[in-house]
Amino acid sequence: MRFLHVKFPGKKKEIVEVAISHQARVKFMTAREFKLYSNSRTHTFFGGTFKKGTVRFVVPFDSVWTVVVEKGTASAPVDVTARCSVLPPDRDALSTVALDAPAHVRAIQSNDQQQVEALSEDDQGQG
Repeated sequence: MRFLHVKFPGKKKEIVEVAISHQARVKFMTAREFKLYSNSRTHTFFGGTFKKGTVRFVVPFDSVWTVVVEKGTASAPVDVTARCSVLPPDRDALSTVALDAPAHVRAIQSNDQQQVEALSEDDQGQG
């Protein structure tokens, strides 16, 4: 398994920006999950496969985070380069979904927010 990685202390709502030179799988995970990943164990992560360009991730909670850029497989290696930077928190962000996220991701977040608002209205009526 070949990969690039960087570890950093992340604060809620900070934006992690990763620029990749080729299509690659980009994973955002906590330090605990990275330990599982590096030992080839089952792990959870945010991210997925992205085309060449910039990937942004809004940190959902305070923790030590690791960004992993996979360099393909042993049988099909990819010569990918990556640059990672942490941008200041977006205090106006209401969720961990970036504004430039694909439309279907923003739609899911919007539906979740509407359900939360409906529950809040129900609670207010019972008080």
